[in-house]
Amino acid sequence: MKITERVSKDKRLSWNRKGGIVLVAFLERVTVEHNVTRLAELARLSDIDLLNQLRRFTKARVLGRRTDLDVVPAEDHFWLSTERVDRARALLQQADDADLRELVAERGLDIDRALGDFSTQQPYAVALGKALRDARIASGSSQAEIAEKAPALSNTELSAFENGHALPTLITLAQLAHIYKVDADELIVRAACHSKPDKQVLALRVAEPTFRAVLTHQFAVRRVRELARQKAQSPKAATSK
Repeated sequence: MKITERVSKDKRLSWNRKGGIVLVAFLERVTVEHNVTRLAELARLSDIDLLNQLRRFTKARVLGRRTDLDVVPAEDHFWLSTERVDRARALLQQADDADLRELVAERGLDIDRALGDFSTQQPYAVALGKALRDARIASGSSQAEIAEKAPALSNTELSAFENGHALPTLITLAQLAHIYKVDADELIVRAACHSKPDKQVLALRVAEPTFRAVLTHQFAVRRVRELARQKAQSPKAATSK
C-alpha cells in the first residue's frame, strides 16, 4: 500500500504546517540521517507532500542531502546539521500555531523540544547581546580590544549591546561580525530564533529566516527609538501642565 493511501486528507494540513511537521522531525534528531521511508513514518505525510517539503528545505539549504549510489534504486538521505538548527527553528516559529501543535502531537513528536524549550523567551535585544558576546569571546578578544579595532565604538557601547540595553545598527552589526569572523546573518537569525517571536513580523508572513531576522531587528530598533522619544517628551508634557 502506498503512503498516499495510508494518509487521510486533513484540512488542518496547510503548506506551512506540513513543513512544520518535517522540521520538528529533524529538530528532534539533529545530525541523524533519514531516508524517505523513515521520514514518512515520522511525519505521516503523503509521498508528494513529504517530497515537496524535502525539496523546499534542501533548496533553502536548511537540510543536507546525499544519494547512496550503492543501493539500487539509489536512495536519498536527509539530515539537519547543527549549524542549521537556528534556521530550522526560525522557519518552525513561522508555522507554529495550535493546529500544527495538535498535528505534531498526533505523530508522537514534540514541538517544544524541537524549538529548544523556549518557555521563557527573552527580548530580541537580550538574545542578540548574548550572540554578540559569545562571538567576541570565541574570537578571543576583550571589549577593549574590539573598541580599538572599531574606533567608532566605545567600550560602553559594546557593553550596552552585549547586555541587551541597546541595539546596534545593521551596519555596526556587520562590522562587528567581520571583526569576529562570523556571518552577520547567523547572528541575527540566532537572536531572532532565541527570542520571543515579534508579532509584527509574524503578521507579515515572511518565511525566509534571514529576512525575518532583519525585520525583527528593525522593528526592535524602531521600538527603542519610539520609547526614547516618549521619554524625552514626558518631562515637557509635565512642565506644560
